[in-house]
Amino acid sequence: MTTSYTRSESGTYSLASAKYVASKIATDLRQVQRYYDRPSDSAITDYALEAALLSHGGYVDKVIYGFQRDGDWILALEYTAANGTLVADDRAGGIYRHADTDGAVFTSFLHYSLKWSLLPSTDRDEFTELLPFSRADAPVPGYTGGYHTFDRTYSSSGTGFTRSTYRPR
Repeated sequence: MTTSYTRSESGTYSLASAKYVASKIATDLRQVQRYYDRPSDSAITDYALEAALLSHGGYVDKVIYGFQRDGDWILALEYTAANGTLVADDRAGGIYRHADTDGAVFTSFLHYSLKWSLLPSTDRDEFTELLPFSRADAPVPGYTGGYHTFDRTYSSSGTGFTRSTYRPR
């Protein structure tokens, strides 16, 4: 007698999946807070919600959180969206803890996806009403005196973010 089994798996990136991935970003930001006293708890909650909603909609290309001095990143966590191609899901954390952030401001910078730019402006306006805060146009920050390391992947159902860290030398 022969027995066979079939396994079916849905590749749907649900809002719950997006919130799971965003919780890893929140964990990273809490570790940043532990080492550098910023961002605030409420900012972390807002950043995670924004990442979850934009990621679920496919509206984010990259989001960067970190410290800037004179308009340049000195320490940054860069999350690049990847849709349907990820197989790893790493533990959050591993934040660099020895950056000199004196005189630096903690901020974030968002690069929207092509899908976002193709939305009618009324749909974009409606969607931004769901977000916990508004973003303003700003010049793209530069980088000063450091280097990138690609160090984490956070995913669910093949979709999520790869993380690179920009840190001082």
